[in-house]
Amino acid sequence: MILPSQDPWYTAFPGFEAYNPGTVLRIRAVPEKLILFDRTSKAYHIMYRTTGSRYQPTWAVASLFIPERPCTLPSGHNALLSCQPAYNSASVDYSPSYTLFQPPPPSAHGIPTGHTRFNKMLIRGWFVVVPDFEGPHAAFGASVLAGHATLDGIRAVLSLAGNAHVSLLLPNDADQFKYAMLGYSAGSIASEKAAELQVQYAPELTGLVGAALGGLVSNIGSGFDSSNKSPFIGNLILILLGIMHEYPEVDAYIRSRLKPESANAFFEGNNMQSLQAFRAFANHDLYGYFKNGRADLKDSPIFRKIGKVEWMLGYHGVPAIPLFIYKAIGDQMTPIADTDEHIAQYKRFNVSVLYERNTVGDHITEIENGQDRAIEWLASVFDGTYDGVDQGVRVRDVTVDVYKPPVT
Repeated sequence: MILPSQDPWYTAFPGFEAYNPGTVLRIRAVPEKLILFDRTSKAYHIMYRTTGSRYQPTWAVASLFIPERPCTLPSGHNALLSCQPAYNSASVDYSPSYTLFQPPPPSAHGIPTGHTRFNKMLIRGWFVVVPDFEGPHAAFGASVLAGHATLDGIRAVLSLAGNAHVSLLLPNDADQFKYAMLGYSAGSIASEKAAELQVQYAPELTGLVGAALGGLVSNIGSGFDSSNKSPFIGNLILILLGIMHEYPEVDAYIRSRLKPESANAFFEGNNMQSLQAFRAFANHDLYGYFKNGRADLKDSPIFRKIGKVEWMLGYHGVPAIPLFIYKAIGDQMTPIADTDEHIAQYKRFNVSVLYERNTVGDHITEIENGQDRAIEWLASVFDGTYDGVDQGVRVRDVTVDVYKPPVT
């Protein structure tokens, strides 16, 4: 495959802005030799019209995976899962529509790769759509764009039901689908924001039955202090770069405030994803890149606005669908206190939430510790057997450690 930045297919045609959000602009089949998932009969790239964080017309690409044997739910519906992976980059070349079709890197820390986790969904017979929710300019940290792109990715797939291109592989009617969302870390931001925005942005998506949110990043802004000078500071630099791609005024402001001697190193992040940025910027002082230090970010009106609109989940309302939220109490990248506060807000509005706080592990290990719980919860909302729809917020501490050797 050609890198997205070099592939002419990744360019919307003139006049796409006139189409409604969710309209399919282009579709292509992915060559079978590039499909690295078991139990998948076909995969497609779909380009569709969506809406940016500033409510401007834009576009995104999603990858649609067709299961080898689609399941039929007890209700007679098929299941469509919108999966938002944490691809954490200000470069479009790390978009899932490209990386999911590359050989997976070696597993780190014993964590199965994303390919392994996707197979767990496809083997159940679920259709899976994976949007490049950062959009065509890799606006990492632009949660409103991410939410819109996630919802419009679902709209795009539904519009293809019965379409001549894929009529043999999709149900003939969009109403044949129930759909849900899954996201971890940055993917949890896209999924939660989509759930917030769905009420006003996509009210016709009545088949949306729930969302599973892992390692929920309830307030990106709090990380600028809690993660500064840590091994994970690189993520925050990538977020600033991503926001610059979506907001021209932020781009101009940051360029005016960076120290000239630090600017080149800062902008090297535009060619990285998280793991590379962790190594490149480990333990750096984020504020040290700016002329007035912390004041240039924390005290500036432009970032106070971004902090509310983009980085604090709940700003655009509360979801109307059931949620499963799972997070390690010892999460070292995003404080559990932020999510506890977020859940308390849900409780005031009687949102249906099952919130599990894992007493073991951290942000990385909870990816796998929570994976099977998330999939089982999604199966229950698809099947209509979930018993928490009308029970408001339920919080419980659990101890789940899949890395601990079994007792013999």
